[in-house]
Amino acid sequence: MAIANLCRDELSRRSGRCCPLLVPPLFALVLLGSGASAYAQPPCAAAGQVVDATGGALPGALVAVPSADRSVVSAADGSFCLADLPDGTHPVEITLEGFAAARATVRVAAGRSLPITISLQPLLRTDVVVTATRTSRNLDDVPVRTEVISRELVTRSGARTLADAVEYTTGVRVENNCQNCNFSQIRLLGLDGPYTQILVDGQPVVSSLAQVYGIEQIPARMIERIEVVKGGGSALYGPGAVGGVVNIIPREPSQSGYLLEARSDTFGTSANLSLNGSGDWVDAKRRTFVTAFGQVDRVNPFDLDADGFTEVSRRRLHAAGVRVNRYQLDGRGKLTLDATRLGEHRRGGDSLELPPHEALIAESIDSRRLAVSGTWFHSVSRRFDYRITGSSADSARDSYYGAGRDPNAYGSSQSRVSVLDSQMNHYAGRHTVSWGAQASVESLVDVQPAYGREIEASYTNAGLFVQDDWAFAPRWQVLAGLRADTHSALARPVLSPRLALMHSPVPALDIRFSAAKGFRAPQVFDEDLHLSSVAGNIRLIAIDPDLREERSRNYLAGFEWKPELGPGQALLEVNGFHTALHDLFHVREADDPETDVAEFIKENFGRARVYGVEVNAGWGIGDSFVLQGGTVLQRARFGAPEPDFGSRDFFRTPQRYSNLTLSWRIPRAADVFGAVRHTGRMLAPHYAGFIEEDRLERTPSFAVVDVGVARTFRAGPGRRLTLGILARNLTNAYQPDVDRGPLRDSGYVYGPRFPRTVGATFRVEY
Repeated sequence: MAIANLCRDELSRRSGRCCPLLVPPLFALVLLGSGASAYAQPPCAAAGQVVDATGGALPGALVAVPSADRSVVSAADGSFCLADLPDGTHPVEITLEGFAAARATVRVAAGRSLPITISLQPLLRTDVVVTATRTSRNLDDVPVRTEVISRELVTRSGARTLADAVEYTTGVRVENNCQNCNFSQIRLLGLDGPYTQILVDGQPVVSSLAQVYGIEQIPARMIERIEVVKGGGSALYGPGAVGGVVNIIPREPSQSGYLLEARSDTFGTSANLSLNGSGDWVDAKRRTFVTAFGQVDRVNPFDLDADGFTEVSRRRLHAAGVRVNRYQLDGRGKLTLDATRLGEHRRGGDSLELPPHEALIAESIDSRRLAVSGTWFHSVSRRFDYRITGSSADSARDSYYGAGRDPNAYGSSQSRVSVLDSQMNHYAGRHTVSWGAQASVESLVDVQPAYGREIEASYTNAGLFVQDDWAFAPRWQVLAGLRADTHSALARPVLSPRLALMHSPVPALDIRFSAAKGFRAPQVFDEDLHLSSVAGNIRLIAIDPDLREERSRNYLAGFEWKPELGPGQALLEVNGFHTALHDLFHVREADDPETDVAEFIKENFGRARVYGVEVNAGWGIGDSFVLQGGTVLQRARFGAPEPDFGSRDFFRTPQRYSNLTLSWRIPRAADVFGAVRHTGRMLAPHYAGFIEEDRLERTPSFAVVDVGVARTFRAGPGRRLTLGILARNLTNAYQPDVDRGPLRDSGYVYGPRFPRTVGATFRVEY
């Protein structure tokens, strides 16, 4: 059951769509909100209580009488009081995020009516999304295409981390970029990982340093759902959202309870372990909601070809966090506090039992990250609300990237990113006008003495945005926005306009079009900080001092048809996309044979474009049976042949990739999960060392099959016990031609991140 968080969704298209904004300081607002309500209440013409299916009070519900233009928000005990209603019969509309909208009728006579109790039924969290418009909306009513990965899919797929959870979404690829340490990235619309902005609860607090290994460090236990918006995000979210955004929505409890889970799996002779759990507490008055989580993962190393060098690195992950929600002002205000701490040790190469400097190749990384945030939301009236968020994340990394038993290849990196984000929402008829400001500061210190690299940089970005969400005619909706950013690495402000249009000629059909401009500032990104080995040397990426910003134009157009078919609902979706890049960032080889490192340089390289079509189809009965699949046909082309291999095609970008997933809850039997992911052929650069000379490889296609079965038993009042088995990559579609020995090119990797893996899960919930 979802928890009400006051981002009210008033019948999808009108008021109650919450988001951030710049207003008085956060601490002053909290002090104002800490006391009892100061609103004086005249005598009630209609009174009652809003409750959930169990009879528990629901604060924060919007209770509106449209005919009389009256509305109130339910108090901490779910009660409400509507004053000054004329005599007669009045329809009442009740909305609350996470619950289906309800309607009731009150009959007022002599200025009074009998008290009523209104029960709201829970709505699947996947039906309400916040990322596309930065306001809470029903998924079917969002003009910008949004895909949702539910908590249920995360659980059934056996995902340990964010990287595992997003792999089953059409148009999303998670790829391994290093044979030694398995650095991975999320690719959207055929674009590299740095084009995708990772958000946590809408905030860009995953820094360039944290993103190097971050997608495999964000634990699944902290995730309630994931929202994916492809392209067009930069008008709202700023630099880094050219390809799209992946927004992690943290868990929020609806009732007190706990969950404990243990999972063990193996690939080859390597046995792995994952322990995680969460505890939820809700006070009797349902004003304070607390959830805490913890996760411990152990992934053991794997050597595919028995050459003494790992293909899967050794990993030790520890993660913990807490989230507190406190309702104030009789439900009109909400304070949210978050804190998360992550730590991971990762080691790859050979001789893992020895210190790194005694190995022929070693990548050893100890990462730490602490993130905190605070959000204040205030519903001032039916026509106005605001939110302000402050967040900060500190990341640190002690590392060894070395070859040939180099005793000096130790280094360290630190970064801090701080964000102040705000948004105001005005509801006027068919318009929702949102505006606000976002300021971010990111500092980075990276020291690698053995290679003469010392980066000390600080980047600031200040952005202002305005957006109008306008239902200008029946079945028509337009979303127009403009963002202006001032970045410290740029000489002038950058304007990023955004336009999205949706037409629904019939209820089951939505036709969408969107266009957006974006940019990437000439700063250090995650792939620039990673060091890999080539021919017994370390590959080092330098930044061209004349590097200019990269600009983009993105267009998407398509339709989504959801007709009723038999006892369920079918889906047919077709979307075309086109992204044009100017002054493209590109890394080329620039090796100096007199040095002990393999040098590469990142520079501007003209124009490029990525275009294609994405097709999805499926059929489902609620959340009990869902069969859905899709395919992407695309081309990613440089404007001119790139200098190293003379290719016009992007590297590591297949022209076709597909997925098919099955999620089936068999009553009183089992939960079944199955998935097939197919990746077509692509070009991959392969540098000399293990091979005699550089060459551009055309990789084979491969398919990955995952299956899982789980059975839930009752283990006493309110307690459930779940036993499950899960097999991933049943086809064992692991790369067959990995380089061997100390001269290997560790960047020549493609295909699944893990070989065939079989495991079991034990979970208890209360």
